[in-house]
Amino acid sequence: MTEPASASTITTSGRVVRAALIIFPFGTVVLGIASFGFWWVKKEKVADRSYLYAAALRRDMTEKAIDRYLAILHDVRALPDAESLPSIASYVESSMSSENMGYEPKRDRFFSGRQEVSNVIAEMAGTQRPREVKLVLVCYGDKARQDAESHALAGMMALAHAMAGERAEHTLRFIAVPLGVKDPSGRTALERVNVAMADRSERLMQVIVLGGPEEALLSEISLAFRVAQTGAVVLALPETTDSAGTLAAMTVLKSKL
Repeated sequence: MTEPASASTITTSGRVVRAALIIFPFGTVVLGIASFGFWWVKKEKVADRSYLYAAALRRDMTEKAIDRYLAILHDVRALPDAESLPSIASYVESSMSSENMGYEPKRDRFFSGRQEVSNVIAEMAGTQRPREVKLVLVCYGDKARQDAESHALAGMMALAHAMAGERAEHTLRFIAVPLGVKDPSGRTALERVNVAMADRSERLMQVIVLGGPEEALLSEISLAFRVAQTGAVVLALPETTDSAGTLAAMTVLKSKL
């Protein structure tokens, strides 16, 4: 009678197969976990360096700084209408750039008719609840309210500079938005901000509007951000007309953010 195959041979082969089936997937999982860990540590180190760099650029709010912003905004607003809105956006972006304040501002560019305009957005990402967002918003482009808008823009930039490198649980976002413009799909600049937030699955908590906005603009803001549906709170700060008043208003706001 033919003898059966060696039991020890079968057992050894089976053990090898079983070990391969167990070890290889386990190794893949371990490698994946380790890779994620390395990525996370690197990400946190980069974030820490960014915060430290921004904190080194932090500057206290002063009337002198606000006056400097106002002087440049006065010159920018003296430009022809076709150049004024884009130039204000460029100035806000450059003022809040990584070289000046440590932020990485983004411009949401779009065409309104034949004119290119843009929203300017700079933020401090939240550490615990990054998808919960508070906005500090300035709307500009109303010729009848140029002084109020200039003080609002100057105040926002001074506030952002004073908060550079700070850490908060929620995300704080500074936004300058042009008025009276629509993109090719018919959305206003404000609506574009809200759509971008929805695409990122963010939850809007509060909109703080600088410059003493009129009721019509507040209604437009409420509709654009769908506050009736989301429960977000819109807070309008009074208009300021001098550097001392702007500084005082931003100092109070900073203490509440």
